[in-house]
Amino acid sequence: MAAYSTDSAGMHPSHTLPLKLQAIAATGFSQVELAFPDLEAFTAQQFPGYKVLDHMGNGGLEELCQAAQQIRMLCDELALQILVIHPFSNFEGYTDAKKKAQGLQRAAAWFKVMKVLGCTMLQVGSNDDPFTTDNLDEITSDLRTLADEAAAQDPPIRIAYEMWAWGAYVNTWEDTWEVCKRVDRPNFGLCLDTFQICARAYVDPANPTAPLSPSATSKLQESLRNLADANLTSKIFYLQLSDGSNKPDLQDLHQEAHKQGIDVLYAWSNAWRPLPFMDRIEARDSDAKGYGGFLPVMDVIRAVLQTGWKGPWSYEVFYSSEMLKEEVDIPKKWTEAAQSCHKMILDQLQSRS
Repeated sequence: MAAYSTDSAGMHPSHTLPLKLQAIAATGFSQVELAFPDLEAFTAQQFPGYKVLDHMGNGGLEELCQAAQQIRMLCDELALQILVIHPFSNFEGYTDAKKKAQGLQRAAAWFKVMKVLGCTMLQVGSNDDPFTTDNLDEITSDLRTLADEAAAQDPPIRIAYEMWAWGAYVNTWEDTWEVCKRVDRPNFGLCLDTFQICARAYVDPANPTAPLSPSATSKLQESLRNLADANLTSKIFYLQLSDGSNKPDLQDLHQEAHKQGIDVLYAWSNAWRPLPFMDRIEARDSDAKGYGGFLPVMDVIRAVLQTGWKGPWSYEVFYSSEMLKEEVDIPKKWTEAAQSCHKMILDQLQSRS
């Protein structure tokens, strides 16, 4: 089954969570990947003065749960299932006992919100804080504790661990798979992401929009062969799909990353991730400027499917040059494009079967 993400990065505030959910449902999706920042933005609209949850889970939790109840009711009306909530970040790898406790306290607050939403899967992004340890035993221990806490919830929660290409020490699918094997819990698995895999294995992190070299292609193909052969079928909880654009000026991209104090891959991810086949979808529009998608998304999808995996995938889009516009039809445009993309992907897979 296909889902669509509501993620708010690079979206205009007028594109409210209800508006996005309505667009997602109207386009024919039955599942949604819910972004926690979107839920908090909706809460702030409903409860002026709402305090967002901090790194310890402190804030307006009561108001957040009330807003979550409203969103659950809306999803029920729209026949939308909340597949997963994300992103739970900066959790694992801290050596300070106080920070470990704060992370678990924050998780407990998220679990309360998830119960209200009726959501039973939490996506955890690999920690990008350089002031964490690279010790896999420490990282694994933290995530095992989180998995055990999640399993103890009613209903039990699954953890989908995703590699972020800018993660401090875990930034490849191979890294997350090694962590997953070490955690060794039935409710702990992986979220694989076409963009994240390509951004680390296929492009130069210092120059993500540069023309590709034969060595980059060879590196990715080797990684995908290993993925297809790995025995991780039951541990892929879901797959995220998006492309990467070569449109941004590299100097501007580095300046934006420096301004935000983030890795350049993070800056690229936040603003330049169109749908696969977006240029083909928009070809009918004479005013279309092109989205510059160039990553070998189909190669990644095929490698994942070759593992024998069958499960949900989600379309996660970040294209801020459009999504920052105050135009109410933009959520509809992108959800409709995602359905067109979905059909194209299925056609591509059928043609190679």
